[in-house]
Amino acid sequence: MLGTLKDVVKVEGIKACDVPAFIYNSKQPLILKGFLNDWPIVKKGQESKASLQNYLLKHANGQDVVVGHGPADIDGRIFYNEAVTALNCKAYKMSLSNLFEHINKHQNDTTPPLYYMGTTSVEGHFSNLREENNIHIEGKSPAMNLWMGNQSTIPAHYDVPNNIACNVYGKRRFTLFPPEQIDNLYIGPLDFTPAGQSISLVDFKKTDFNKYPKFKQALEHAQVAELEAGDALFLPSMWWHHVEGLAHFNLLATFWWSSTDHLNDESGNALLYSVMALRHLPKDKKDIWFNLFKHYIFDAPPLDHIPEHAKGLLNPQNASALRKFKDYLIKRLRY
Repeated sequence: MLGTLKDVVKVEGIKACDVPAFIYNSKQPLILKGFLNDWPIVKKGQESKASLQNYLLKHANGQDVVVGHGPADIDGRIFYNEAVTALNCKAYKMSLSNLFEHINKHQNDTTPPLYYMGTTSVEGHFSNLREENNIHIEGKSPAMNLWMGNQSTIPAHYDVPNNIACNVYGKRRFTLFPPEQIDNLYIGPLDFTPAGQSISLVDFKKTDFNKYPKFKQALEHAQVAELEAGDALFLPSMWWHHVEGLAHFNLLATFWWSSTDHLNDESGNALLYSVMALRHLPKDKKDIWFNLFKHYIFDAPPLDHIPEHAKGLLNPQNASALRKFKDYLIKRLRY
């Protein structure tokens, strides 16, 4: 167990219909108490779990959803097998009604088998749901997804977009770490992951400090957010978050938006390509490339010695320029 950790700051009186700038510009996570209390879907959950599930079935468009399923002995933790050669659960497609049947069948089990519906687009699977249950952020158009299942544990990982995570039903616990704690979280493979993002290999419930000694340093910077139904969490871009669904049925809605003007953030792809191209170079070559990256990216002076019309790829990128940039890069990668 992790012991006593710092609580995330709570903010009262903020409603989903009008998110103020100090929330979405915050560099620290914030709990938004009662943020969703006016949503119809939250009110259905207050009536009963059955009312909530029927509400979701009414809005579902009939497409199957992807569900992660694992045996009871994994204790709801989506992870690897002991040899890190496969995942400890498998993905299946099933109807929403079948998912509810499986979860409800095991609702009284002390340790049920895992049923977990991960990132599921509301626009693609639930007609008119967003029109009735939405948030408003001036100048932003966040992507809305649902996450649903019984007791579950998602190991610490980061997402590039900013996020307002809305706890619709059940109870969730987020354990959060600032981005600079990456060295202390013992992150696993880049290209073999449960759901696209690399995860911490530390088991937060059965922490082995002999195997992961630097995790103690990470805990000194950790913050915890426990969300009841109707609460939300503002999670800044790139913060590590370990997420537990604590009730026998849990439903979360997330709203993601990029910090950049582009709909698709390419920074993750840039990291992967840099690993391929630079990670295994000799140190003297890495030092040279480090200076180039500082010059063109991390320090990024204005380069006033180059005429504006000739800066090309160095200019700010609108949608058209980004397409040309990608085309140029694709041509370079062919050789």
